[in-house]
Amino acid sequence: MLPLSPAKNLYLLMQDVARLLRREIDQRAQTIGLTSAQWRILASVARAEFLHQEPLSQAALADQMEMEPITLSRQIDRMEASGLIERRPNPLDRRAYRLFVTETAKPLVQSFRTIGTECISGALAGIGESEIERVTDVLERMRSNIVARPEAADAPTGQKSATNSPVRKGRVA
Repeated sequence: MLPLSPAKNLYLLMQDVARLLRREIDQRAQTIGLTSAQWRILASVARAEFLHQEPLSQAALADQMEMEPITLSRQIDRMEASGLIERRPNPLDRRAYRLFVTETAKPLVQSFRTIGTECISGALAGIGESEIERVTDVLERMRSNIVARPEAADAPTGQKSATNSPVRKGRVA
């Protein structure tokens, strides 16, 4: 078997690190009663609120999470019934709803932020600030390269690629 090129090795390492970190966060989130889908939804909605961005619509969240809108809608139905998410009509589009974290969910979001910070800190143990900044710069340039390519604009399904969604530097929800 031929050795991997540095680029292929980087690609595989990025996937593996993301998978391992997501698995650790999933396991830790279960200790506060959140499923993987719930913490991802809460984190995304809370991040938009925290950064004072436009509230997320269900369609934007489905695109960001790379989920089918109907699957996400069912999950949000359950979370709304549990008092974790609130849907509010979009004043600019009567057919759409915007999503908000409820007061009931805010302690869970804070607990989840602590979990995320701890998981990321553990993953970055022994890695210096300058190394983190260098890797962050490389990843941001990679993302920019992908987003700038015309073929990246449309996924095979005809939907916008998740790489087009804004990712905020240095933020953990």
